[in-house]
Formats: sequence, structure tokens, C-alpha cells
Amino acid sequence: MHVDPSRHSTGFLILLSLPTAAIGFSLSAAVASTTWLLSTRYGLHLDNIALIWLAGPLMGLFVQPLVGALSDRTWLLGGRRRLYLLIGGTAGAISMYALLHLDQLAAVTTLSLLSVAVVVTLLLDLSTNVTFNPARSLVADLTAEGPQRVRGYAWMQTVSGLFGVSAYLVSIFLGNAVLIQVTVAVTFLCTVVPTLLIREPAPEQVSPSPGAAAAASRAGGHPFRALLPMAGLGAYGLYVAVDKVLLKGALSGFAVPLFLLAAASTVAWGVSLVWRDRVRGSAALRLRKILLAHGLAWLGVQGMFVMAFFFVRDFIVPGSPSQEVMANVFHRWINGSTPSAADTAGNILSMGFLLMNIVGALLPVTLLDPLCRRWGKVAVHRAAMGLMALGFLFIALAARSEGSYYLGMLLVGVGWSSLISIVFAIFSESVDPREMGVSMGVFNSSLVLPALAVPGLLQISEHLDQHRWIFGLFAACLSLSWAFWLSVAERPQTP
Repeated sequence: MHVDPSRHSTGFLILLSLPTAAIGFSLSAAVASTTWLLSTRYGLHLDNIALIWLAGPLMGLFVQPLVGALSDRTWLLGGRRRLYLLIGGTAGAISMYALLHLDQLAAVTTLSLLSVAVVVTLLLDLSTNVTFNPARSLVADLTAEGPQRVRGYAWMQTVSGLFGVSAYLVSIFLGNAVLIQVTVAVTFLCTVVPTLLIREPAPEQVSPSPGAAAAASRAGGHPFRALLPMAGLGAYGLYVAVDKVLLKGALSGFAVPLFLLAAASTVAWGVSLVWRDRVRGSAALRLRKILLAHGLAWLGVQGMFVMAFFFVRDFIVPGSPSQEVMANVFHRWINGSTPSAADTAGNILSMGFLLMNIVGALLPVTLLDPLCRRWGKVAVHRAAMGLMALGFLFIALAARSEGSYYLGMLLVGVGWSSLISIVFAIFSESVDPREMGVSMGVFNSSLVLPALAVPGLLQISEHLDQHRWIFGLFAACLSLSWAFWLSVAERPQTP
């Protein structure tokens, strides 16, 4: 029995969100358990694990646009996205299950443990990238532009966020091995079953609204051109890869000046976009400003994911005696021992991310959606980026204890809730719905290109009083994002 998308009930939107939520659960499980599993059970060195982790973003840079383009032009098994969701969900479940049996696979295939780990992790990353794009495109395919689209993506993030939080809780209370087993079932059931229940519109039924058609016709060609303002960040990521992998750090002395050059060129390109749009506005310029503002926000957020541990270790833990740290309660309960300073830093970091994700899960439906109906999507998202910048700045200037750090992360969570929900609605209404798959691939690239430049932020932080001001760097990135969002007008709604 198929679900009729014309009803657009809350239940339907939750069902529509389940494939994305399943992938979010899988990613959260991977973050919580993969490094632990590869290092403790299989004894892989940290350098090898880091190389394995690098595969995901790089694969997404190429796979998501390709899968998006193919799904836009594919009609199999009664849908454009269905085939890819079925394949990706099944492969993801199998790959996650294989993580628990790498040693047995190595024995059967006679390959080294590292080789098997790389292959399995690559398959997991591939299945994630195959599934993510069609899952997010499906929300745009089956929701009308305007408030309905916002509501669809708000529910997508709420369901995904709750799944992600539950993954962390399973890890804390039941352990990472159980988490991986749960992830196998969640990934398969929540991807495959909803895909079979949802009826997709036939290709001839997909046509842009008058506003979207006009925007697409004025956009000036393929949406990949909208990524050009971030070419400098991508070039810096290429420099880092060549220097680390091929030249063994021979050019590391140029890391800071080259990053500053890449950042300056990106900002200068953005300023030129704003000026040209003021002189003669166009849909192409608006789309480029959206992706640039979004990319700068992700530069700060991805930097936080990579570098926040150093700040917590050096400046939060010294002001928070381990016996008084709230985040150590679970550690003592599970392990029956007093955690080390490094464990305390990790526990505080995880608790901060948990609080951020709880806020990110609850706000889209309860607060952001109603605010968007009243003030507009762009205005609400712009304000959220400003609050996220203030949260980072608060942590940089005032957070020197566990409680103050959590307070800053709660404020950061407000921006996080919009960064992974409302912005999808803004972007999806700026492109041709007939090309939604490849456009979502381009949107993903606007996250990956800044992520490749995060090593530059790390290099700068090492020159700023031993990581004291790294959250100030994140605040600067979000402030730039907020500034460019000021130049993005709310797209007029069409009847």
C-alpha cells in the first residue's frame, strides 16, 4: 500500500524524513564508534584511521553530484530516488555489520586488516553518499514550495536529530558494539520500508513553479558554477593533500599564508557578488551568495568538530575538577574509575555536542517553522547564524568551566538547528526541481570545500596562544556568513 503524498500530514512528513534520519543515525554511530573500534579491537594506528576518515568527504564531493544527476534522469521501480535509496540502505546495513567482523573478512580474503578496514569503510561511505542525496531530494520532490517545504525540512531535521541523539545515548548506556548492531537494523528498516511506501511523482509531473522556472532560467547555466567563489578554499585543500600525502610536509611552511590568501580571495569574491547584485540583481548571483554564506558557516562548524577538543582540554578541564564534572558521571558509572584529564575532556566535549544536537533536533519544528511563516526563511536563518556566532564568541571570551561551556554550546545549537534544516528549503526553492538531485550534490559540495580548508584554521590556532582563540576563529567564520546572508533577499513566494 502506497502513501498518498497529497495529504502532507505530520505522519507523512515523518515517514518522508525516515531515510535521512537513518543515514543520520548511521553517521552518528560512525562518529561515536568507528575510531574506537578500529583502534581498540583491531589495533590500527591513528594515522591510518585519519586516512580512512578522509575518504568520506572526498567521496561525497564526487559521488553525491553524480548520484543526484543520475537519479534526476532515472525512473526505475516506480520512482526517481527509490532505486538509490534501496541500494544505499541495504549496502549501508551490510557495511556497518561488516565492521564487527573485519578480522574474519581479512582471514577469508587473505588481505591485511588495514586493507579490509579501508574497503569496508569506503563501502560504508559510498552507501551513505548514495543514499543522502536522494533522501534529501525526496523531501523537496514531495513538498510544495513555501511553508510546506519549510515544514518538510523542519521535520526532516527534527526526526534526524532525535535519531542522532539516540545513537549517542545507546553508545553511552549500552556500548559501541551494541550501537553498531542497532545501526544495522535502523539503517535497513528506516531506509527501505519508507521508500517502498512513498509514491514518487512521475517525471512528467515534475515541473518548476513559475518562480522556480524563472530563477532557473536566469541562473546562467549549471549550478556547479555557483561554487566558484569557494575555489580558493578548494585549492587550499588540494595543497594540503599534496603536501601531506606526496611531499611529506615539505611545503608546510606556506600553510598559514596560503590559507590567509585563500580566505581573503573567498571574501573578496563574496564582496564582489554583493556589489554586482546591488547593481544588477540576478538569480545566479543570489544562488552564489547563498552557497558562499553557507560554506563559510560550515568552515566554522567543521573547524569546531575537529578542533574543539583542544580548547576543552586546555581551558575547560583545568577549571573543572574531575570529581565535580557532570559529564564524568556516566564514565564512573560504566567504568567504576575516576577518568583521566584526557577522558574528562572527551566526556565534556561529547556532552556539549549532545546538548547542541538536542537543541538542533527540537527547534526546527517547535520554533523555526513558526518564525519562518511570520518573518521569512532567510531572515530566520540569518538571525540563527548571528546567534551561533555569538555562541562561539561567548565560549572564546567567557567559557572557563564546564557549565559556561555548555551554555555556549546551547546557544550554538540554535544556529545548528537552522543550518541543517531551514537552509535546505531556501536552497531548494532557488533551483530547478527537475534537477533537484544534482543541485543537492552541489549543495553538499558547498560543505565539503570549506571542510578541506579546516587544516588552515588549525595552523592559525597554533599561533594564537595555544588554541585559546580557536572559538574566536569559528565566530569570525559565522560572522562572515551572517554578513553575506544580510545581502540575500527573501525569494518572493508564488501562488
